[in-house]
Amino acid sequence: MVWKKDNIEKSEILAESHRRGYEIILLTRLKYKKSPYSFLDIRLFQRGYDEEDDEKYYPTKKGIQFREDHFQQLIGKWTLVPSVLFHPLILKKAWPSVERNEFDSAIFRAFKAVEVAVRKAANLPQECIGISLMRNAFDPKKGALSDKTLPKGEREALSHLFTGAIGLYKNPHSHRELELTFKETFEMLLVASHLLYIIDRQK
Repeated sequence: MVWKKDNIEKSEILAESHRRGYEIILLTRLKYKKSPYSFLDIRLFQRGYDEEDDEKYYPTKKGIQFREDHFQQLIGKWTLVPSVLFHPLILKKAWPSVERNEFDSAIFRAFKAVEVAVRKAANLPQECIGISLMRNAFDPKKGALSDKTLPKGEREALSHLFTGAIGLYKNPHSHRELELTFKETFEMLLVASHLLYIIDRQK
């Protein structure tokens, strides 16, 4: 496709970066009139002036364009920024396994990190593990990590949250191999990160 205004049905600027005072790089989503597909265009624009002598940036031939669906297939999961979304422990303990496509290992490591963090924060013995550890640490009445400023119902819900997460995510992955997609793994790592941040606040 050629960047010509007459051919473009719709354009949307997604991101921009200034290269020099007179140049700018734009990431643009384009829809051409004669194509059923949308395209992502990364292109250098150069400053110029229109007929009324107003400053304007014009597209140059320096650029590359992908069909949007092909672009997503090409770089898919690596467009995400895990350092912004995940707890530091998840980045350290679990994310390296994701990069090796070892998704089941990543989930096990993530929720093991949650388990270790809970045990340490609640000052409980090593033999206290899994679901019993969570019920002990977040017991609504006497749990070391139960937030007494919350209503009883919310303290119980917090206990259920940690107990359910360990029972659903960590335990199955410690006993058998499970087939996971990247999307499923990413979602579970977000849950583990959320739990770790709760522990940080409770401490």
